[in-house]
Amino acid sequence: MEDRFIAPAAQGSYMLLLLSSQRCSLTVGRLGRKVVDSGWYLYVGSALGPGGLRGRLRHHLQPAQRLHWHIDHLRRVCELRAIWFAVGAERWEHRWAQMLTTLGTFMPVPGFGASDCRCVSHCFFLTQQPTLVQLQRQLHHFYPGHPILHELAPTHS
Repeated sequence: MEDRFIAPAAQGSYMLLLLSSQRCSLTVGRLGRKVVDSGWYLYVGSALGPGGLRGRLRHHLQPAQRLHWHIDHLRRVCELRAIWFAVGAERWEHRWAQMLTTLGTFMPVPGFGASDCRCVSHCFFLTQQPTLVQLQRQLHHFYPGHPILHELAPTHS
């Protein structure tokens, strides 16, 4: 999968769309024990450092050798179904998290991915699969002039 996945090396912000096919429980660092329900998860992040989106997203596509971020734990039990991203040096992850919290249809996983900021969460649970078109429409409503989200669907070898 990683060999055929190519993201821009530019800076940007991204969303990972994950699917959990069954309910389970796992320990997520200092957050402790978390229940992962069957359904959809949307995780927001940024890639503003060296390697940009290409480096960060390559990390998320591979099984984590060392569990560093909260998302590394969730990736062990969820299938990555799509990646949506915006290119640019602006850090959108916090505004995306704020918007998703405000909408009410996305249920935040308290503290997940947000240990270094004031956001409620950077990970949201949904019972129904969200679409890129829906999210793009909502982002433009909340943030006029928001950059277009691009999609990368992971390929399987």
